[in-house]
Amino acid sequence: MDAGSAGPRRRVGIAIARKSIVTKTGDGGETGLLYGGRVKKTDPRTEAYGAVDEAISTLGAARALVEDRGRHAIILRIQSELFTVGAELATDAADYGKLEQHFMIVTPDFTGRIEREIVDLERRVPLPDAFVIPGGTQAAAALDVARAVLRRAERRIVGLQQGGQLHNPEVLRYTNRLSDLLFMLARAEEGTAVKPLTGRRVAGRPAAPARTRPAPRRRSRA
Repeated sequence: MDAGSAGPRRRVGIAIARKSIVTKTGDGGETGLLYGGRVKKTDPRTEAYGAVDEAISTLGAARALVEDRGRHAIILRIQSELFTVGAELATDAADYGKLEQHFMIVTPDFTGRIEREIVDLERRVPLPDAFVIPGGTQAAAALDVARAVLRRAERRIVGLQQGGQLHNPEVLRYTNRLSDLLFMLARAEEGTAVKPLTGRRVAGRPAAPARTRPAPRRRSRA
């Protein structure tokens, strides 16, 4: 009704057509890259950005458990950066120019920020002198799962690099540093209140056999 009407007001609903997320275009075992056409779902690029997608999701599970505001913000930023990584991996090297025109790419600034955060955590978080068994706290365990998933993504990215399909080498450097940061974030979540379980160290190497001194040479008599 009009604003000046004495009758009761009613909300006017606007019908918005929603497009279903079900496309049925992948029923044949193919999927579309961001740039570069359609490929098999078993394509190395699909495997790589699929693993990154898993890492983003597992980081979300970790973030839901983290109460520290600083670490919470770091994880959220990492999730956002991994979407940039995924976009790079979902682009054929021949179409990389199109990606640069429309999206952010992974730069050395990404990696440098990760390295500074690792150094900061190393100053403040004591590390045990042995292998850490994940599970000290729920948040730390979730971060360790995310780290393991990211390591798998890194291996897939190495495969792309070896196959000449990784245009930006900074993507590999970034993911390599990121798994180290996730390890440190997990240890920070455990804190000093939790004594981490550690695995047994490998037994010391056996001592090298003593070297026998060579027998002195006899001087020949003239």
